[in-house]
Amino acid sequence: MKPICIIALIFFPIYVIASNTGASIHDTIYRHGNTYIFEATVDSISKGTQYSCYIVMRILDKEMYNQGVITYDYYDSLPENLTALDSISSIDKDGFIESTEISENGKLLWIHPPRTHGFGITQYFPFPEIQFPVKIGKIYRRSFLSFNDPLCNCTLLLRYKMRYLAFSQWKYQNRLIEIVEQSGFANSSKGLFSVIYRYNEQLGLVEAIYKYNQEIQIQISLINVIYDSNNCRKG
Repeated sequence: MKPICIIALIFFPIYVIASNTGASIHDTIYRHGNTYIFEATVDSISKGTQYSCYIVMRILDKEMYNQGVITYDYYDSLPENLTALDSISSIDKDGFIESTEISENGKLLWIHPPRTHGFGITQYFPFPEIQFPVKIGKIYRRSFLSFNDPLCNCTLLLRYKMRYLAFSQWKYQNRLIEIVEQSGFANSSKGLFSVIYRYNEQLGLVEAIYKYNQEIQIQISLINVIYDSNNCRKG
């Protein structure tokens, strides 16, 4: 009999539930029809290997569990004309489409991260979330609990201390944009987990950097946004 793995996620704050209700399209960043393109790299430091790809996040015009729905598509390469993405028939080698949730109401943004095709370790970190208005220095805590976890074949408990660090600038395409940076870490019996998130008020999450000990580092960076023609707000 195969061992049973039970993972309890405590990263989703209770006050986010149904937070889309009553939100105007003009209060939100992630409007349906928009497409966000990220460049991503997974470094397996201990093995000396690296895997790179592009992750395409699409915002759908639907809800699931009172939250917005997004899809993540994975590509080894992208066409020169990024607006031609919709014409690509093959999502990945197996035709897989990852569908998950996003929650946003103008005061709070919460994003379910990509978790397949080598990015499964992102489930061990607090999911990207930011509250507006931002208060630099503010601390919040998130926990992760997993029984018989496949990462260690043990009960894994991670207690994260997340902090809003500072306002700064970040290079997006050919210009500098204003961002706010968060960071957090959790010490556990299996080592150190640390994360950095960077957000822009027009573009949302622009970068995520995940580190697990000296074994794995994942970096996901926004490189382009394709706006639906019905959406007037640009980044």
